[in-house]
Amino acid sequence: MNGRAIFLLLLPFFLAGCLWESPEELGRLTKEDPAFRQMIVARDQAHLQEHLVKEELLSKKKIMDAQIEKLRAEYDAYAKAQNKKIEQYQATIDANRDLLRRQIDSGSAALETKQKTLEEYEKTLSDVKKVLHETKGITLSPQEKQKWQERALLLSEKIRPLTDEIQELKLQIRLKRQKIHYLQ
Repeated sequence: MNGRAIFLLLLPFFLAGCLWESPEELGRLTKEDPAFRQMIVARDQAHLQEHLVKEELLSKKKIMDAQIEKLRAEYDAYAKAQNKKIEQYQATIDANRDLLRRQIDSGSAALETKQKTLEEYEKTLSDVKKVLHETKGITLSPQEKQKWQERALLLSEKIRPLTDEIQELKLQIRLKRQKIHYLQ
């Protein structure tokens, strides 16, 4: 082999530093140069200290990771308990809102019934008044007229409280709707 072939063959070893770090070569260099020997001792001490710092850092990281995991587990347990409380509070609000909705439904049904009854009373009262005022060709005896007037009075007496009840139901329904709005 020629010199160039040997050089190309040994080039990867030179680049990797393998030939320069053989123990024999290191021993020879440290014997020849006491200052270099101090550099190697300092290097070995630095490597040792570096290794110790890395071990300490890793140990500290493991301790911190364990503490973090413990804190995370404690937080998760705490958050779960707090979320349960929140769900209970929300369930109470939902139950109150549902109660108001049922009351609105019930009140609306009662309102519808009372409004129909009122319409029937008002129509009957209107018919009674027509009979009393439009006596075209019909002659009512005083007794019949009195009966029709009593009917009109009775209907009027039924209409007045029914109108008040309807107004009260409308008010209650409106108030309950407002209450639901505030329970959002």
